[in-house]
Amino acid sequence: MMEANRAALGPRVFDDVRVLDFTGVIAGPYCTRMMADLGADVLKVEPPSGELMRHIAPMRGDESTVFASLNCGKRSLVLDLKQPAAVAICKLLVASYDVVVENFSPGVMRRLGLGYEDLVAENPRLIMCSISGYGQTGPGAERPAFAPIVQALSGFDLVTLANQPGLDRPLNMGLPVADTTASQQAFGAISAALYYRARTGIGQYIDIAMLDSLVSTMHRDFQAAFHPDRIDRLYGPIAARDGFLILMPLTQSQFTELCLALGRPDLQDDPRFASMRARLDNYNALMAIAEQWAHTRTVSEAVRVLETAGIPCAPYRSVNECADDPQLHHRGMLTEVVDAAGPLKVPNTPFLYSATQAAIRPEVATLGQHSHAVLGQELELPAHDIEALVAAGVTNPLA
Repeated sequence: MMEANRAALGPRVFDDVRVLDFTGVIAGPYCTRMMADLGADVLKVEPPSGELMRHIAPMRGDESTVFASLNCGKRSLVLDLKQPAAVAICKLLVASYDVVVENFSPGVMRRLGLGYEDLVAENPRLIMCSISGYGQTGPGAERPAFAPIVQALSGFDLVTLANQPGLDRPLNMGLPVADTTASQQAFGAISAALYYRARTGIGQYIDIAMLDSLVSTMHRDFQAAFHPDRIDRLYGPIAARDGFLILMPLTQSQFTELCLALGRPDLQDDPRFASMRARLDNYNALMAIAEQWAHTRTVSEAVRVLETAGIPCAPYRSVNECADDPQLHHRGMLTEVVDAAGPLKVPNTPFLYSATQAAIRPEVATLGQHSHAVLGQELELPAHDIEALVAAGVTNPLA
């Protein structure tokens, strides 16, 4: 039943929702792509040079694979927002759209004449979401923000460092956690606002900050910063003969099975592990014993023994190896989108519904691919007006 909902069949949750997308990089585009996955008609407004991510590696020729993954299923309209004619077009469009999403620096949309007060005058039911580093107001709102900056400022990076024995320098950024977390928070907030509007008819403005979003996820570590109950427990790798694995025997039954799997039933009588709290306080010591056992085995051998015993565990895999996981394929989590360079493998939407479809739309729009259709068909501008807009550099020439 669930697999069928990856196919292009049936209704989607946001089938009647129209989104005007002024976002760039990751935090905004991933939010609006999730909305497109659920059926929203997302019109991405791009500058004449194209959104920044169109130029970010990995590239295939002139096409960014990252842009394709973040923006598939959207239409593309080129507008030079520095020109009053482009702003006027946006105001015409917003009258028939449900949601506006933007992640410019705070104040930019207002200075362009596209702030919430300007747009809600055109559409009183409008829901508008602004995503920024630190929020739209306050003493730090104007600071420039990218994910590595926010992750350093929030405490996220030093929390990560504290869990790396032997290191005394923060790690380089890996995943853009601040971007993705803010994007997911924005997606949830917009969905909730659409539900509220459906009940009351009232639209509203949403202010999402990357810093707020990241701090809100630090459940244990935020509390640990203010309470003197030291936590030394490390959830990390143990070394086998040919690589690394991780295991987490947290329940009583898992601990009992681990003792048997390690050939150490005596550990059940060890006072360090006699209770749940004792085991948590001495978790690292237990992992050191497990690592002594794993040293004489390959990763696959160790994992096979532990899985047979019902102990949560996993090998450390590369992204390439993960992409071959039968479970991901069973759930339809890997699919293809098509940009100007051809087919491209991407992760599908993570949503699975029983009554509605959720899946990536595979088309990746070229820059300004839909400009003339939007201006001519959606706004019904005459051809000579569109030609004048092209001549003035407000929009792109017809491809």
